[in-house]
Amino acid sequence: CAVSSTNVYAMLLLVKCRKRLERQGITGIKGYGDVGREVMGPWGEVLVNVCLVISQAGFATAYLIFIGANIQKVTNGMASRALIIYACVPLLSLLVQFRNMKTLSPFSLIADVANVLGFSCVLFQDFEYYTHDDNIEAVDFRGLIYVTSVCIYSLEGVGLILPLESSCADREGFPRLLKQTITGITILMAVFGTCGYVAFGNQTISPISLNLKGESAAFVQVALCLALYLTYPIMMFPVSDVLENLFLSDSSKPP
Repeated sequence: CAVSSTNVYAMLLLVKCRKRLERQGITGIKGYGDVGREVMGPWGEVLVNVCLVISQAGFATAYLIFIGANIQKVTNGMASRALIIYACVPLLSLLVQFRNMKTLSPFSLIADVANVLGFSCVLFQDFEYYTHDDNIEAVDFRGLIYVTSVCIYSLEGVGLILPLESSCADREGFPRLLKQTITGITILMAVFGTCGYVAFGNQTISPISLNLKGESAAFVQVALCLALYLTYPIMMFPVSDVLENLFLSDSSKPP
């Protein structure tokens, strides 16, 4: 909860910074680099853009690793992880060309449906496979740093806050909507993680989908892989924006 609250506070600060700059007559604040430039100068823009590209590219790369691991399990090791990841690239290279968040909304909707189906099946199997006798510890401070890191990673959407806020029909209502959404996600994460650990005990594997058994396991893994695959272009949206501004002239940029 503390990590989620800190993330929400930082996200809302981004929106407040842009609105304050706009009230001061500074227009054209489209991305994080623009905010960094106005607040800290040219080096601020460079620092913000470098951090943004590294973090978003890292999150997106983790998606591909997850897909590779789960598809490899579904196919019983018939294909290597590297081959599966390389096979994902051609279509993704086309999807990341979309330059409008609204264009990507259908892919996001399909990803959300796949996530809900996958999460529901995982929770069902958590209760079905509770067969161990491991001692369940309520708190283990040895894993505090790891848990904090995972929580921060789970809220990786911070790189999309400004583009999403710009795309909202009701920009004034965006902070309230963001708070409600993050609250729901935090509750879901807490329930999801607790149920998984209680179900599999010391045998819990990361990601939890690798613990699943039976016929429904393949469905869950494919559903979650589909969700992450379709989320990949959205996560790379800020990266594409930064790189286009860096390497392309105004006349060469896509409309």
